[in-house]
Amino acid sequence: MAAEGPCAPGAVIPLPAPSESGCSDEFALDCTFAACDPERTGMVQPQRVVEYVAAMTGHSGHDGRLRALRRALDPAAAGTALDRTRFRAAMGAWIAACRQDGAEEQDVATGNTGPTLAEDDGHTSPAAGQLQGDNTDITTPSRQALEQARVAIEELEDVKAVVKRLEEENAELRRQARHAEKEQRSLCSRAEGLQEENQQLLAEGQGLREQIQAQAARMANLEAQLCRGTALLSARDAALAQAGQRVQELTAGLEEYERVVQELRLETTQMRQQLGRLRDAWAMRPWCPRGQPDVQAMAAASQRTGDTEEEEEEEEEETGMVLSGGRGLAGSGEEVAEVVASQVPLSSWAPLSPWAPLSPWALALLALLALLYLLPRQWPQPQLCYRSPPPL
Repeated sequence: MAAEGPCAPGAVIPLPAPSESGCSDEFALDCTFAACDPERTGMVQPQRVVEYVAAMTGHSGHDGRLRALRRALDPAAAGTALDRTRFRAAMGAWIAACRQDGAEEQDVATGNTGPTLAEDDGHTSPAAGQLQGDNTDITTPSRQALEQARVAIEELEDVKAVVKRLEEENAELRRQARHAEKEQRSLCSRAEGLQEENQQLLAEGQGLREQIQAQAARMANLEAQLCRGTALLSARDAALAQAGQRVQELTAGLEEYERVVQELRLETTQMRQQLGRLRDAWAMRPWCPRGQPDVQAMAAASQRTGDTEEEEEEEEEETGMVLSGGRGLAGSGEEVAEVVASQVPLSSWAPLSPWAPLSPWALALLALLALLYLLPRQWPQPQLCYRSPPPL
């Protein structure tokens, strides 16, 4: 049959009337448009429409009617997409042209068979039945195509639901992406703030490290100064201890000197008293020849000199030491005697003879008198000068 395989290039594509197919042309066009626009963009490509019609009718793309459909959909052959209005207009014109061509061919076929039917009425009924069967066979693929279109529409509705759900999911994902992008920007700004704060903390840490190093250097300097001050204090304490010891020694020496001076003063007083008694006794002595008293005095002096020779030497040494401590003004016994003699009035020496020798005790007495005369009234106090330690 003609509907079971592809038709010849000049064959007519059977398009049923709306009353025969059970659906309107608008419904068929909407189904075709929906099938050719699965993305729901509202635009269809002419090539896709031609391929869909060829698949639904079983004709090849080289058929004359399909070429006419391609020219109707894309007159300029530019592949421009069609919207629903232009698609309906082009398809409606093409369907009307196909129906008109089919009616003319059917009239031609009926005019050719009229004389045959008039001549032979017996063959009219079988020919009409055959034509009706052929029409039935031709309309069957169209009905199947419409059923397939309905199934495709249902599937398309399912696909639309899936697409809508995917669009909702996509919108949700986009919303989440925008939210994540906002969070990312917030995190980036926060990271920048933390980085700036970190830089500030690093700068402050560097400043604190420099201050710590400066304080450490200052502390080392202060420790060195403290060590030097401690050493100076130790040296000062040692010097003070030595000075205190020296003061104690000097104090003890002064006390000893005062005791010796007191003893010497006492002895001097006693010797003065003895000298006064001797002078009184000498003055009261009766007159005698000049040579005899001298001899007796010389004999007595020689006797006393032999007994006290060693004591005189010791006293002279002590007298020399004392005189050397008394600013070095008295060097020997003779000089002391001269000084004492210059201080004593001449009336006290008048009774004495100039050639009479003096006893060692008299010389010691004269030396002590000279020492007492030469010693200062007040002893100089020792003054200790110490270097003050440097400021810490």
